[in-house]
Amino acid sequence: MSDPRVRAGVLPGLGDDLTPFAAENLPFMRPSFEGMTTPALIVAGDQDQSALSTRGPDWFTDAYVLSPGRKSLLTLPGAEHSLGGVAGYGVAETTDESPERVALIQWLTSAYLRSALRPEDAGRRAACSALEEDPHPLGKLRSK
Repeated sequence: MSDPRVRAGVLPGLGDDLTPFAAENLPFMRPSFEGMTTPALIVAGDQDQSALSTRGPDWFTDAYVLSPGRKSLLTLPGAEHSLGGVAGYGVAETTDESPERVALIQWLTSAYLRSALRPEDAGRRAACSALEEDPHPLGKLRSK
């Protein structure tokens, strides 16, 4: 794993990075990722400053960094919590509007899900290759 905390054997305690409000009122935000063995695609914005965490945007990558098994992480430069427009069902506001970013997330998550259900589907490989070959990519994908 590339995270320096993992390489050094220093893993955050569950909930150590929560604000006092979040620690007191949102106990579900103290997840353990050690049992997250199912393959997953994690999507995170590198400008996502959560009011519930004291750490910063990398807090949203813990599911990728701290869980075992096959995982992929799509990091979106410049993206905040709404990831370019995905604020919620029926919600119109966002802090970092980017229809292109929303389209990228839709394309990659659809390809990822299709390949999970049909391993012979080549869409995920094609999407990953297209993202890697893009001279101005809207995101960076890495897998373990």
